[in-house]
Amino acid sequence: MTTEQSLAEDTPPASTPDDTPDAPGTPASRKEAADAPDVPEPAKKAADVPDGGKEAWFGRRRLLGALAGLLVAALAATAALQWLSASQSRDALARLESERALRLEVSGAASSFGKALLSYDYKDLQTTRATLTAQATGDFLATYDDAFGGPMAEVIVKLKAVSQANIREVYLSDVDEATAHAIVVVDQQVTTPEAIRSVKDSHLKISLVKEKGVWKVNDVTVLGAAKEDQYKLDSGTKTKD
Repeated sequence: MTTEQSLAEDTPPASTPDDTPDAPGTPASRKEAADAPDVPEPAKKAADVPDGGKEAWFGRRRLLGALAGLLVAALAATAALQWLSASQSRDALARLESERALRLEVSGAASSFGKALLSYDYKDLQTTRATLTAQATGDFLATYDDAFGGPMAEVIVKLKAVSQANIREVYLSDVDEATAHAIVVVDQQVTTPEAIRSVKDSHLKISLVKEKGVWKVNDVTVLGAAKEDQYKLDSGTKTKD
């Protein structure tokens, strides 16, 4: 064996680049370190915060808690106000509807009575009296018989008079659950074989009471008419009273 062969056998083979691990600090190791994901530091606990920071941290928490409480209270108050407003609106609407229904009842009763009082037919005066009897109470029937019975009824029959009444307006005042007052404005036309008598804007003051759920008239006062005209049918001439 030669000296060169002996040296070759004793010298270890050179390492290839792929078999040699990168030493720390080499460019490859720095690249891997750069590519590694960042690991977040654990969140700081209240115990790790300095004393001054702790006070501010707890102060913010108290402020947020107070604001949340105020928000809840505000929402609750708003809901309560909305409920109360809706309840009050329903109550007010119910009162208005009740009052409206009451006034319509009184107005209808006063209108019906005024029409019946000034409408009649000489052929059947008893029907007029019976209609008024059903709508009146108290001393009214005695007053009616004094005004329209006896001599007045005889005149109506003698003249063969027929009267038609038309209600123009009804004005109400002092309406409650038991009593009411009304002014009824009526146009009336009385026809006989000889003439036509027209009475405009007769005003009747009517007092009503409620009996067993029904409005009835217990007093009537005739306040007068705004205009009266009479036409003679044979000549067509017009006269004024």
